[in-house]
Amino acid sequence: MEENMRKKIHEVLVLLNRSTAGADQVAACVEGILKKEKVSAVWMDHPFADPEAVAAMGDLRKARVDLFIVIGGDGTLLQAARRIQGSGIPILGINSGTLGFLTSLPGGEVAGVLPRILRGDFKLVPRMALNVRVIRKKKVWYHGWALNESVITRGGHSHMVRLEVRVGAEYLTSYLCDGLILATPTGSTAYSLSAGGPIISPQARAFLLNPLCAHALTNRPLVLDAADVVAVEVPLRSPALDLETDGLNCLKLEPGDRVEFSRARRPVLMACLPEANFYSVLRQKLKWSGASI
Repeated sequence: MEENMRKKIHEVLVLLNRSTAGADQVAACVEGILKKEKVSAVWMDHPFADPEAVAAMGDLRKARVDLFIVIGGDGTLLQAARRIQGSGIPILGINSGTLGFLTSLPGGEVAGVLPRILRGDFKLVPRMALNVRVIRKKKVWYHGWALNESVITRGGHSHMVRLEVRVGAEYLTSYLCDGLILATPTGSTAYSLSAGGPIISPQARAFLLNPLCAHALTNRPLVLDAADVVAVEVPLRSPALDLETDGLNCLKLEPGDRVEFSRARRPVLMACLPEANFYSVLRQKLKWSGASI
């Protein structure tokens, strides 16, 4: 549920991805506004191209800040969200990348918008996240987290794979496909959208199951209740598979593995202006203009 805030921001953490076009100019503008508004700031450069350096950012959940400002693209924000998952620290995404569904504040609007937010004129929009568990030989082998999606892919080979899916205690089907996407409503505008999936309101309590290049024409994207646990079984005679979360390659899946997806206990809080609206973002980003008469 969205919540309007009237809390002045005193301390922020700023994550900057300098590899995106115009990031330095946006950062200079943000720095000037923070100083003018007398907001204390800790700055971090995001080593986006180096997975080991990203991991070295560490766990930021104990950071004592009022707001986490992320300057970059959606990929930068996804990594920032991973570092503060469950903390309740709001994230403000400033887009200096390309499409920018998550980093919805354009860099060119920072001068007019950021002072309002720092003075407490903003709302918090909760975004559901995804817990991922891999059960191997009856033990939890891996635990992951995603804001957008988790993907099971066929790895480096060209063979189709068979994946058996259960929703809660109910058997769903056995997909013959290149892989499966399990997306949150936030992730419905990411990889799943490119794979032909529907767009889901971020306020919906739902998962999106989307098979990649399914062999049967009847295997279509499916919207599921987020209260259910979705389980995917890797057959005992299966080629190598990869498990990814939010674009990061996390684990090589083995035959017999069971991958379980469930709703994360705590959402990610996105900060935005009170008048901001998901559907207006869709119209702008997807260049919808309505019917031509």
